[in-house]
Amino acid sequence: MFRGVAQMEIGPLIKLHRIKQNMTQEDLAAGIVSESYLSKIENQKTDASPEVIALLCERLGIQLNAENEDMIKEKAEEWYGMLYEVHNAEERRQRFQELEALFKANNSDHEMLFEIQKIRFFLVEGRVQEAKDQIERLEQVQNSFDALQAFYWNKFVGNYYHMELSEFTKALRFYQEAESIMDKLELLDDEKADLLYVISILHSKLVNDLSALEYANKALAIFRNSYKFVRCAQCHIILGISYRRLHMLEEAIKQYNLAKHLGEITDNNDVIQLTNHNLGYLHSRAGNSIEAIEFYKTAFNLKNVPLNYKLTTVTSLIREYIITKEFAEAESYIVKAEQIMDENSIGSKLVKLEIKVFKAILNKDHHQYEDLVTNHLIPYLLDQEDKVYTIIYSNMIAAHYEEIKKYKNAAYYYKLASKSYEDLLKI
Repeated sequence: MFRGVAQMEIGPLIKLHRIKQNMTQEDLAAGIVSESYLSKIENQKTDASPEVIALLCERLGIQLNAENEDMIKEKAEEWYGMLYEVHNAEERRQRFQELEALFKANNSDHEMLFEIQKIRFFLVEGRVQEAKDQIERLEQVQNSFDALQAFYWNKFVGNYYHMELSEFTKALRFYQEAESIMDKLELLDDEKADLLYVISILHSKLVNDLSALEYANKALAIFRNSYKFVRCAQCHIILGISYRRLHMLEEAIKQYNLAKHLGEITDNNDVIQLTNHNLGYLHSRAGNSIEAIEFYKTAFNLKNVPLNYKLTTVTSLIREYIITKEFAEAESYIVKAEQIMDENSIGSKLVKLEIKVFKAILNKDHHQYEDLVTNHLIPYLLDQEDKVYTIIYSNMIAAHYEEIKKYKNAAYYYKLASKSYEDLLKI
């Protein structure tokens, strides 16, 4: 008998290796077993003889040595930890290559979990197509996953739809499936808190504010107990956003200030930047442009923060300067935004459209402004189901049409803004 992977469990690994090598069942089965019998092996519907398993593994290049199981488990778990922490990228890649070689040379209980963890690795590395390919391969064997494998599968596929495709509702379904499994497993508290935190983020993005509060508070309680101050700060930011939307402004400011304090004592500029940006947005929505501008400028001028954060802040800052009719300042920040995008080859479709809209406003090109907002920006926002920005730009273009006495157009976009707001309240 084989040590390591039990016979009924080796079927999905055989299937996975076959898929990875672009082999058909006919290719693998030829001269060993029938295709129908191979299908039963792969789908755990039969126990094949050790001789048949050995022949199939030999054709696939799978080694049946299981002498290094404890060492493989230790190395794999150490590598999994590297996927969650700020870590030397080169070391993370070297460990990955080492594990690839170990799994190729050994028959291990941990191989399927390693294959699932690859999704996270590819996402951390920015290798999105490889993450997508890995998901598509693993989809064909997911019915064989045990509870732990199913937990990570749902969590990482949720990460893919959340972070890379911005399909928030779909991502939430995967996260909730992982949550339903979570309490059945012996997971580290921080692992549980991380899932609760990402669920809170998704509820925040979907403007489910009460649910965002619930999950952020659950995650915060765990992170606080383990003294993970940066993670605590991230939870406080979600809480601040939710309280601001619920018009509990004093509580929102309190949460943002707690986040900023934790960011300062841990010297984490990402947290400080996000906090200042959100304080700017809070004052903007309250009609306090002077305060909003100061917070946005502080957020934009921070060093060593992700450039996509800066771009999100700078578009908010430019919009505020346009509202206050400080057009020279708005133009200077447009130049800075374009410089960031040109020098680093970055910039989301939304940011690029916003910059074009701002330039049309400053150039007093009403025709281009109307075309950009009505035919490009708002349709894009509707397609993305971004109700918050739909409200902002629908109100902007409606006010423009009202000013130039195109009342029918103005009424249409005020109505769209109102409907988007109503839709937010229904979520």
